[in-house]
Amino acid sequence: MRSALQITVKDFKLRIRDRSAIVLGVIAPVALAFILNMVFGSAFDTSGGLDLGYGLVDEDGSEVSQAFAETLEQLEDEGLLTVTVFENREAAERETDDGDLDSYFVLEQGLGQAVLSGSAATIRVIGDVDAPTSTQIAASIAERFVSGVEATRLAILTTLEVGGATPTDEMIAALQQEARSAAIAYRVAETAASTRQLDPTTYFSAGMGVFFLFFTVQFGVSGLLEEERDGTLARLLAAPIRGESVIAGKAILSFLLGVLSMAILAGATTLLIGAEWGNPLGVAVLIAAGVLSGVGIMALVAAVAKTPEGAGNLGSVIAVILGMLGGTFFQIGQGGDLLSQLSLITPHAWFLRGLGDLAGGASWTAVLPAAGAMMLFAVVTGVIGWFMLRRRLAR
Repeated sequence: MRSALQITVKDFKLRIRDRSAIVLGVIAPVALAFILNMVFGSAFDTSGGLDLGYGLVDEDGSEVSQAFAETLEQLEDEGLLTVTVFENREAAERETDDGDLDSYFVLEQGLGQAVLSGSAATIRVIGDVDAPTSTQIAASIAERFVSGVEATRLAILTTLEVGGATPTDEMIAALQQEARSAAIAYRVAETAASTRQLDPTTYFSAGMGVFFLFFTVQFGVSGLLEEERDGTLARLLAAPIRGESVIAGKAILSFLLGVLSMAILAGATTLLIGAEWGNPLGVAVLIAAGVLSGVGIMALVAAVAKTPEGAGNLGSVIAVILGMLGGTFFQIGQGGDLLSQLSLITPHAWFLRGLGDLAGGASWTAVLPAAGAMMLFAVVTGVIGWFMLRRRLAR
């Protein structure tokens, strides 16, 4: 073990003076995290919710149209949306075209009469092309109101048909009230998701960190092949140093470089761009497990490669494929689709999932499933790479 540590210290002093290691391990991931967050962050940010602004044009002036207006006012009082009343369609259309409104409702003349006569009731929704979600919500509100009107009208007509009575003011009032109740049947509530989501800044920071991690740990294990090419490995093995100590020294170096890189990245992105990594102990567990999985995979790459250049090329290809598949650049859903399932064969996806489980102030123990999955990668690839490298040195 002493020999392994001496090899680690010697190589560590060399690597920290290597500019390429600093670029790949620190500068590149921090810079890319900043750029991706600046360019794409707002596209994935759902933390701010929806600011719903609607217009209303009442051309009918009936009790039914007034009931719909009162429904919107009640939703506005609850803070779910804002409503602006217009005298005509042209004014509402101008506001929508200017982007001041998401959409507007048009209650056409004859709406109330159509409801009372049993004809089809229609509320028009005209939306801004750049606000599809808000327009869909507006259409849903209108549909719920109309459905409530139709259902109540049928109930009243059925009662009149059976009892032989005539419509009364109380029945008409009930018709309006039931319509309002149907339109506001939905409520906005905060719920806890089974899988938490990272905010864009943290997501891109962590994604770039784990992506470049696999390039960083190569500096340790690939050093074994460099020493083999340069002849220094033969001199090490000729000394009273076992091959296992050499392999262990390179693996420890890879682990130290990976942990140092991720720790600097976490601190830098927290201070510079406001990333929120979560519980420090949980983050430390995830980083350790993620680095070990990277060391294991790259050790296996070094074991099958014949030259340092070959190991570097093969390692880079594997790092890029695993990074893309693991969702380090763009968020991948966690449902039952094929891409979501394939992402789970990468340590990258488990690292990001573990950070997601920490989101919202969760305990550090929330990362244990994700850390366990990454440790499985580390053990399987690491053990295979260890034995293959040991056989290689024994020849």
